[in-house]
Amino acid sequence: MAAVAAAVIPAVLTHDGKTPDPTHGTPTSVTTSPNLTLADPCDLDRLGDSWYQPPASRYNESLFANRQRPAVYSTVTPDANPEISVKGQLNLDVPAGQVLYLIRRPDPKTKDTFGNPGNNRYYPATPVTPTSAGCWEDDNRPVGYPGVKGIGQIYMLVLVGRDQAAKFPADRAAKGWDGYSQDQWRAINSIDVMSFNVSTA
Repeated sequence: MAAVAAAVIPAVLTHDGKTPDPTHGTPTSVTTSPNLTLADPCDLDRLGDSWYQPPASRYNESLFANRQRPAVYSTVTPDANPEISVKGQLNLDVPAGQVLYLIRRPDPKTKDTFGNPGNNRYYPATPVTPTSAGCWEDDNRPVGYPGVKGIGQIYMLVLVGRDQAAKFPADRAAKGWDGYSQDQWRAINSIDVMSFNVSTA
């Protein structure tokens, strides 16, 4: 796993559909709309008007070098404690012994209705198992508490070992646990697959 991570992580490139991140090298060509197959097996092109493509979507170019780039859409309920649903297409072979996991992180650059910023901690949400066509989704996930509206969510899809994935639910259930700090998350052996921001404002 460490060898895989060492080979993949330095090659991570970011895309926002407009300007490449100079700290990550020069990406190959990028389109501003999802490069979906004509059949669109995930029905992403038939979602309602409340669904949109999150800005600042990033993906690990090494993992998708010879594959269709990933696409994702999200929708947010208008409640004081919003619920977020995400749907996407991700053509990726998950290596044996690893799990694709959805992580969320409250954006510290955003604030709730009381003026409190996002805490920037890492919260494992759920393992993700794409279909044979690469379709995946996570529906109706609450952001946190009444009044949290305004706190943006940074979603991450990462690859972690099965043993680590098995520890996430136990950590979440621990008394007083409130996500992983940045230092704790860095100590977890993971490979970034993609990330995207969802606004709740």
